[in-house]
Amino acid sequence: MNAKYFSLLEFTRSVTANIRGLDNTPPADAVYNLEWLCRRFLDPLREAIGGPVIISSGYRCRDLNTAVGGSPTSYHLLGLAADFHPLDPERRDAVIALVKEAKAAGEAWKAHPDTSAAPDMMFNQFIIYPTFFHVAVSPEGSAQKLQILRYNGFGQGYQKD
Repeated sequence: MNAKYFSLLEFTRSVTANIRGLDNTPPADAVYNLEWLCRRFLDPLREAIGGPVIISSGYRCRDLNTAVGGSPTSYHLLGLAADFHPLDPERRDAVIALVKEAKAAGEAWKAHPDTSAAPDMMFNQFIIYPTFFHVAVSPEGSAQKLQILRYNGFGQGYQKD
């Protein structure tokens, strides 16, 4: 895999897959998508926070996605999503601030795409969970929604942040 700060193993390792004997090897198109995810979001984020980012879930084969209770339409199945957290928990607020800045820059660029270069960090969906973050990007060449959600653990689902 060709990413600046991440290896393919970080996106495919899974205790659940190991326990259940599942082959979580991604096809070539999913590997390409993981590289896109890194270029479009994870590598720029890693540079901006100045420290390591830990991937807790990346690519999931269909059987693994089912085993962990993932959505049948999850972008994890395509290699276009990752769950992660900064190695240093003190950088959690910095991640949120950077994502909000990236959303603002992306919205400004989308409003006037011919007047400036696309921002370094773009995403389709970013979800803030209590202990980790989820990011999904649209396939290369597709529009990014720049949606930020916050998970409400009290049975009320997600709310826009």
